[in-house]
Amino acid sequence: MSHASAASVRPRTGLASALLTFVLVLALAQPALAQWRAPGSLPLSDSDAASQVSWAAEVRWGNHSANNYWPSDEELDAFRHGQRDRYGRTAVEYNPLAQYVTGRFAGTTDEILQWAAHKWGIPEDIVRAVAVGESWWNMSQLGDRRDNVDAQAYPPYARINPYTAYQSLGIMQINWTPAGLHTGTEPLRWKSTAFNVDYWASTVRYYFDGYCDWCYPDYDVGQEWESVAAWQNPWPWKSADSYISYIQQHVWNRTWLSPWFN
Repeated sequence: MSHASAASVRPRTGLASALLTFVLVLALAQPALAQWRAPGSLPLSDSDAASQVSWAAEVRWGNHSANNYWPSDEELDAFRHGQRDRYGRTAVEYNPLAQYVTGRFAGTTDEILQWAAHKWGIPEDIVRAVAVGESWWNMSQLGDRRDNVDAQAYPPYARINPYTAYQSLGIMQINWTPAGLHTGTEPLRWKSTAFNVDYWASTVRYYFDGYCDWCYPDYDVGQEWESVAAWQNPWPWKSADSYISYIQQHVWNRTWLSPWFN
């Protein structure tokens, strides 16, 4: 107990009491997020992750084809080992977690987001919120227009003219270039929703689990929001605070449940 006497304790002012009430209401209004799986944890198998998915209605019927695309063994081998970045590394050599990326789940858009969340141990609502922020849950989303490129290297629907194309494609906006950004992800990044989200999650875990030996300053294992923000900009570390705030707003608002999201 406090050493102060009961008489010496001042009652809260009306303003202080109102402020405390506001803070408590705000805290209660924000959804409680599930825990991240501990750093270094291996992802669940595709089937184990699928067993934890809850039924969800489709809100993006335009994703139907990509939601049901099942990557072949040949396509996954090409992703993991077929392309090299400018440093000569394959996808697996750059990020060892890429060996677990399969995209082998079919379902509605929300079910796919759940599946990746369970597989990689990332809270479901964070995965949903990133998908809102990146594409409004649309696999057909185009982003990051680039000029002075060989547009023939990009899928036809991403080309603007022979020298201009959109680099970022899909629900999580995987930004690919022939020179090696997100090595090996073309063309599965736009063919398969599950692959797109699976790959995103493996990249977030790459940062969260401590694989990034080139991230600095202040990089360390287990930094949750910084690992999410690294999808937009990993260097210098902690340079994407505005992105964190943007995604957090979608988490707190649960934008995907709003009537105007459909």
